Amino acid sequence: MRIVLDTNVIVSGFLWKGKPSELLERIDSGEGELLLSVGILEEVEEVLED
Repeated sequence: MRIVLDTNVIVSGFLWKGKPSELLERIDSGEGELLLSVGILEEVEEVLED
């Protein structure tokens, strides 16, 4: 399964427990393939730097 997550879901998944973190764990375990654009990666980096 291919999955595209927006910045809010990615950041929430890193910082708190819940559905976003469960999605990241499933992707990490190989149950899905995370698809990201350069724009999303840059936005995640910007948000986490603050």
